[in-house]
Amino acid sequence: MATIYDVARAAGVTAATVSVALSGRGVVNRKTREHILRCAEELGYRPNLVARSLTTGVTHTIGLVVMDITNPFYGEVALAVEQTALRAGYRVTFANTMGDESLGADLLDDLAARQVDGIIVMAGGMSASAVRGAATRGVPIVPCMWDEEEDHGLVTSVGIDFYTAVRLVADFLVDLGHRRVGIVAMCGPDDEKIRMRESAFRDRMAERGFPIDPALWHTAHDTLETGYVAGRDLLARPEPPTAIFAGNDVMAIGVMAAARDTGVRVPDQLTVVGFDDLAVSRYVFPPLTTVRIPKAELMAQATELLLKLIAGEDVATPVSMVPTLVVRESSAPPGARDLERR
Repeated sequence: MATIYDVARAAGVTAATVSVALSGRGVVNRKTREHILRCAEELGYRPNLVARSLTTGVTHTIGLVVMDITNPFYGEVALAVEQTALRAGYRVTFANTMGDESLGADLLDDLAARQVDGIIVMAGGMSASAVRGAATRGVPIVPCMWDEEEDHGLVTSVGIDFYTAVRLVADFLVDLGHRRVGIVAMCGPDDEKIRMRESAFRDRMAERGFPIDPALWHTAHDTLETGYVAGRDLLARPEPPTAIFAGNDVMAIGVMAAARDTGVRVPDQLTVVGFDDLAVSRYVFPPLTTVRIPKAELMAQATELLLKLIAGEDVATPVSMVPTLVVRESSAPPGARDLERR
């Protein structure tokens, strides 16, 4: 592997001149710089990024902390962050909290110790105190998709208007004619803590005159399996729901699998609505009605904000995006298709 000294010998200059020419800083004659760059390219020279970071304090690396990269939602999020970062000349280091607050705090400490230039922290398995602690060590941080009541203590953030989104779902189901609605709510590291989106949904249903029966409220971690278990549980009730709203698409797909295995037809006998609009959600059968989160735009915005913070720019205003409801074939008025067959 060629070194800076090999480039210097080939170009007939000192190693110090090569260093200045390659860094783009300092005063080097234009023709000399171009000659050095040609020599470096011919030799296949690659800079030692570790050594450079020790000198400059800049690694051109950002961290992305998520709860579980095996969840398709976080895979789509990670891709959007990486694409935006690469265009700016940055690499991304990924870390999974697995819903463990202690691990999340350790991961933030580890990323800071590795001198990443900044960190995007997704909600889930991360305590607000850990986020504040990392920020006090001088690492630029952009929290993303934290629920509004979760005070991470940082002004700059990117989020979703969950309140408006879940009210859209509640109104949609009530307007379809559903009166007995079940909910599969996501829980955080603390099993007693119900996230804002499900609580807001419950409140809106009550406002419309159809409060959620406590027997139809199921709280679970967000996996296919827990959605499946929750779906079987709700459908086994003496008075099962005619519609189920799941806290994310993964759990909603689990609910639809439970309906299939218990002989309940979707949407003929059960409407299912998710939240996220994963790419797979339009290809399951039937295609899933869901709340669309503009993931690519959201994460591009978060990454751009972080890069501005790294550059020392003032970006103190939080960004909040409004999701939309995407209506597909998993939803229908209660019993509508059964009536059509009569």
